[in-house]
This record gives sequence, structure tokens and C-alpha cells, in this order.
Amino acid sequence: MSNIVPVNIQVPAHLASRVGVPSILGAALTGGLSSGQSFPRISIKASRFRIKEGDTETVLDSTTLDVVIVGANPRLSKTWYAKSWDKDAEPAAPDCYSLDGVSPDPEAEDAQNDLCASCPHNSWGSKVTPTGQQVKACSDNKRLAVVSADDPSGPVYLLSVTPAALKGLNQYQKELSVRGIPPEIVKTRVSFDTDASFPKLKFTFGGFLDADMQEVVDGLFGSEQVKEITGETLRTPVAVPQIARAAAPVAPKPAVKAAPPVEEPAPAPAPTQAAAPKRGFGASKPAAAPAAKPAAKPAAKPAAAPASDAASSLADEIAALVGEVNADDA
Repeated sequence: MSNIVPVNIQVPAHLASRVGVPSILGAALTGGLSSGQSFPRISIKASRFRIKEGDTETVLDSTTLDVVIVGANPRLSKTWYAKSWDKDAEPAAPDCYSLDGVSPDPEAEDAQNDLCASCPHNSWGSKVTPTGQQVKACSDNKRLAVVSADDPSGPVYLLSVTPAALKGLNQYQKELSVRGIPPEIVKTRVSFDTDASFPKLKFTFGGFLDADMQEVVDGLFGSEQVKEITGETLRTPVAVPQIARAAAPVAPKPAVKAAPPVEEPAPAPAPTQAAAPKRGFGASKPAAAPAAKPAAKPAAKPAAAPASDAASSLADEIAALVGEVNADDA
């Protein structure tokens, strides 16, 4: 919480009844203003994975991410920019966009049409690339909600699949479907297509989820958090609140002499809490626990069984240990 407004602020007695009550003026102040995305997202600018959380951007060292897809908008989202793309320009919000591909979002600054299907920017040939290719001026994207395969209980990220990578995503899902494998039980390896001259994602199989991981991600499917990230929650136009007229003043009642306020001792300062460790992508991996020292073995007693039986028992123990090691490596 910021210190824009003091935390331990004292409200005058004559205003106490108005604190905690919805304010029409407060709603008008924020009406039409975007509150911004409250969830982290994965950017692929310059063919590098970047984790963007608010105003903070972390560039990851790896060019490959193992994720679990926990949600996807069944419709294509759309974005339209009035200005041509410039790699040196600062990132900016699109002038018009739609999360469901049906109509412009209520928070779009410059909606171009009532419906996306009949918008001229949504037709092929409405834009010509520098290479002469005819495309749509309003680009299609697929919004995915993903978690780190190494930390499925950590943050849920938005991963937006750009038009060039949609075909690869579709092919990946078809390959899984042919084998009868649903995408929610596997790790998906996301990397960059090195043959492309621009950031283009690739999707490949990264392995199956273990039982504990599957239990965690099953609780995310269809959740409100995931739907907000994929853009499936209902978004309504911003209503313009009307400021109510002030009521006619009422004659003041005779003032009652109040008892002098009793000064209370200042509250003790709250103990300082350590910052929570970073979760998800970019988090440091925990150090391996030191190996336990073997317990001292008691003095061996004379074996009651024949020597051949003792050797057989020891061989069985060694074989069992070797079997466990092989199972871990498998």
C-alpha cells in the first residue's frame, strides 16, 4: 500500500458517518479510466521472455519455458493500432481492442465499429506489410493463462499468442488430440522459432504432470482468476454516475458540549516482515538439502544364519537400491 493517503488518518467526528459509504463522486472520478492489469504477463519482445508485473520487467535468461496451460479464451482477441509499428517506440495500449472478437472492449479508447465482424480493419487486405503481404489491420491473438511447470501453485500469467504463432499452436493441439492426450495433463514447452526474423513462438510436448502437480492445476481450470486473465469475464460499459443534488440545509440543533477527548497511547509499530520469496518464472531454485550422515552401525553379532543366506540378503538390498535409482532417472 502506498503512502499517498496516510494509513492512520483520524476522521473528524462530523464526517465519520460518511466513511465506508459508496461515493457517487468517487465513481465519477474513476469512470472510464482503466485500472490496469492486475496480473503478470509474459512478453516476447526482441525474442526474449520477459515477465512484466506492473511497472517491473524481468528479462529471463532462458529462451525456453516449461508451462502448464490452465486456461484459454475460446475466441480470438483483436488489437488495432492507429499508428504503424515501430520497434523503437515505447509500448502503448492499442487504440481499439476486443477480448472476445465480437465487439470492442468497453475500455477501448477509440472503438472503430460496433461489431468486429463488420469492421473494415478486420478484413484481409486492410493492411499491407513492408514485404507486400496483405493482412488484416486488426490482428488476431489467442489469450492463454499459464503457470510455471516448476511452480504450478505460483503466479498465473497471461501469454498472448500472436498471429504468426497461431498455426503452430493449432498444430500442437492437433498432435495431442490425435494421441488422445488433453493439454491440461501435460507440460508445454514454449520456445522461439529461430527461423523467423521476428518473435514467433513454438509449442512442443514437455512431459506429463505428476500427481501433485495435476491436483494443483485442476483447481485452476475455470476459476475466476483464470477467466479474468483469458478475458472471459463479463465486461460491461462504464456507467456515468449522476451527482445527487445536496439536500436543503436543516436548522442546526443546539450544540451539546462534548466531553474532552481522551488521548490514547500511540499504537506500537508493527513488526517488520521479511519480503516474500519470488514465485514462478525467474525465481531462484531451492538449494539441495545436505545429505544425511549414515547412522553408526552397532557391533555386528554373530550371524545365526548360514553365510550363503547373509550374502543373498545383502545382494537383495543392493538390487533394491539400484532399482530405486533407475526409477528416478527414468
